[in-house]
Amino acid sequence: MGLYEVLLGIDHAARDTKRRLTVRVLAEDRLTAAIVAERIGDSQVREPRVEYTHALTVRRVKPRAALAMELPLAA
Repeated sequence: MGLYEVLLGIDHAARDTKRRLTVRVLAEDRLTAAIVAERIGDSQVREPRVEYTHALTVRRVKPRAALAMELPLAA
């Protein structure tokens, strides 16, 4: 299981809206991460009947970067 960062493109019908959404998900592999991220993205589009998301890039987040996100910052 790893943390993946997925860049999603948002389309309106068959046209690219040039809007992008970045989602971080826990998944077993890149394909599963893309599918999970698309489901999350599809639930956040403005017009669900005609807009949908598709994965543009999927990259695994390095363990140090993932750990740094979870630790609180010292004041």
